[in-house]
Amino acid sequence: MRILASLMICIFLAGCAHQQTSSSARPDIVAKQKKITTNRVRSEPVRYSRTTDEAVKCSGETFRCRASLRHHRAYHYRSRPPQRLREVFQERMPPAPAIKGVVPVYFATNRKVVNDGDLSVEKITYARSPSSTYGRVEVSIPGVHEIGQTETPKANWFGFREKQDAGKHFVIQTISALTREQLVSAMATPADSLMLFVHGYNVSFQDAAFKAAQIAFDARYKGRVMMFSWPSMAGYLDYDYDRESALVSSDALFDLLKMVKNEAKVSKVIVIAHSLGSEVLIGALQQASLSGAKLGISELIFAASDVSADLYLQRAEQIRGAADKVTLYASSQDWALLASLKKSRSTTRMGYVLKTGPTLVDGVETIDVSAVGADMFALNHSTFSSSRAVLDDIGRILMKGEHPPHDRTPTLRLMPDENHPKYWMYPK
Repeated sequence: MRILASLMICIFLAGCAHQQTSSSARPDIVAKQKKITTNRVRSEPVRYSRTTDEAVKCSGETFRCRASLRHHRAYHYRSRPPQRLREVFQERMPPAPAIKGVVPVYFATNRKVVNDGDLSVEKITYARSPSSTYGRVEVSIPGVHEIGQTETPKANWFGFREKQDAGKHFVIQTISALTREQLVSAMATPADSLMLFVHGYNVSFQDAAFKAAQIAFDARYKGRVMMFSWPSMAGYLDYDYDRESALVSSDALFDLLKMVKNEAKVSKVIVIAHSLGSEVLIGALQQASLSGAKLGISELIFAASDVSADLYLQRAEQIRGAADKVTLYASSQDWALLASLKKSRSTTRMGYVLKTGPTLVDGVETIDVSAVGADMFALNHSTFSSSRAVLDDIGRILMKGEHPPHDRTPTLRLMPDENHPKYWMYPK
């Protein structure tokens, strides 16, 4: 019995000595065991619940936690609809600014204004007035604004228009009336540069202010901004009314041009006329020529001009004589001008490009913009202010007055070729 007990004690002591020797001889095993033990204690991966975004602790073995985490992440994002994913990302993105800026726009208009208190946009009508009204509006540019766009409230299929929101739409923040003397003073302090915009057919007073502000903002123009708003009825079916309004508005525009140059003494005057507004401007230039008045226009820009080509050629000398530089943007994709051409039964229009090319006048830099205004679902009547390429070109005219066109915009092609250039064209 004593022999059996002694044998068991010896076996026990030998086993303990062997274990101690193995651990001492293999320190890497000891370290690995300690690391595994530490990981098992501290490893608490996070997974997402199937129903909520709240993080919960994962218990159990490490490899089980990781597998569970991968499973629940896949389930969570697979079950979440795309709209919810967009909302999550939008919540994490910094909010867009409510507005990008405010553009002051001075105005002169021969629209009839209802005089029963403070001036408001609603009181400026489409009726014709024998005298002009002057004032100033402040137009805010929405935070979602994209170059070339004039964001305004849209109507749904049922005709209901969304509410105007300064963060989404152009908004007239303030409007105030000015006397002639106050307008002259505002133009003259300081008076280094002025951009005057003359709108076209189917344009309300408010939309004219938006377009003037958009052109100036997108072209990064830093000078004074002004618009002349003649009495357009602002309806697609009211072309005849608008055309008659254009014919009787030249006197008011001529008076404004004289005031800017002779009374405000602005050194650099840039005039942009769009669509039927070009006819208003040509009438004013004719009066200046007949009266011998010097308007001192630095840059004259015609865009999508809805003027008979015959009248354009007849008034060519008066147009060239009124400005240092004259630029005409024309297009073969302008469906509004094509409709005007058919309605008037004329051969072509000043701003339209036939298969044989645009109407050319010596001293006028004519640019074919057909390649940048070919949207089949639009009238393409505002390519000059909706195309980034054309806006960049106008911006270089406004800021630096660079000429000829291929020097400021190298992508323009000389037509018909470089050896015999007659006009310019954006490449297709």
